[in-house]
Amino acid sequence: MVIRKALAALAAAGLVFGSTAAAAAPVAVDGVRGASPVGDSENLGFAWIIGVLILLGVIGVIAADGNEDLPTSP
Repeated sequence: MVIRKALAALAAAGLVFGSTAAAAAPVAVDGVRGASPVGDSENLGFAWIIGVLILLGVIGVIAADGNEDLPTSP
């Protein structure tokens, strides 16, 4: 129950501070928007390594199940 209240408070704070930050953001000069370089926009870098590690972790958890059919209640 405490976690649910903490998550609700965090969401409410995010909504309040998010709108405040958006209102305080600087305005573009003369309505002109600057272009951003897109040369490396599709560069994944090491993201595929993280994906492989997550996949190996999931496979490891499934393999380490142990197949113990012990009752959970006495």
